Amino acid sequence: MRAARVLLPVGLGLALLTAHADAASQNTSPQGDSWASIANLPDWRGVWDLDWSSFNGSSATGEKPPRLTPEYARRLASYQEAQKLGAPRQAPTANCVPPGMPAIMAQPFPIEFLFTPGKVTVVIEAYGQTRRIFTDGRPHPADPDPTYQGHSIGHWEGDTLVVDTIGILPETQLAPGVGHSDRLRIEERIRRGANDVIEIRMKLHDPEALQEPLELVRRYKHQPDWDIKEYVCAQNNRDGADAEGRGFVDLKK
Repeated sequence: MRAARVLLPVGLGLALLTAHADAASQNTSPQGDSWASIANLPDWRGVWDLDWSSFNGSSATGEKPPRLTPEYARRLASYQEAQKLGAPRQAPTANCVPPGMPAIMAQPFPIEFLFTPGKVTVVIEAYGQTRRIFTDGRPHPADPDPTYQGHSIGHWEGDTLVVDTIGILPETQLAPGVGHSDRLRIEERIRRGANDVIEIRMKLHDPEALQEPLELVRRYKHQPDWDIKEYVCAQNNRDGADAEGRGFVDLKK
């Protein structure tokens, strides 16, 4: 049976259409959940190159070694002792394995931000890596599969993108030869500041590996005339592991 047609007074019909249009305009939020709302987000177009003057140190994170718990301090000491014995163990990156978070954000190669509805994608030239930051309101998976970049969700607070990342492979390093537990969580606050610089403030939490949260700062200079280039590590790799596995660091020892 066909549904009966309901006729509305002209005034009421116009009122409903106006209310619908108002609701639609209100749904166009500055969170980047639609192509229209992306225009309201900060302008991060172009390529950004790490400002090396913004930090120093020799750890995998770019700063001085973090304050480790006794167990992870023991692992660091074991690694350092092995380095003195004449058979240095190299990081997995020697065999083209990407460093993962957080070290991937401190590589001597540029990055680029791409905005699409519900997502910010960070294209990283180093190792041809990509980070996906979901801004569509989804939660983290209850049991995420660990990956090098982890699972990232974010939201906008004014001109600042606030990012929360979990599910990072324990093989990624906090310091040379030292990994982390599966409880590592990274908070980031990303904003474009003065002097055409994007600043990323990180805070690393890992109650098993760190005595206290580790705070890092990254700054990137705008390079509007640059492009992200193809990076194929294995194509020119000449530093692979030998038959005994030399070249890899066992982060569990």
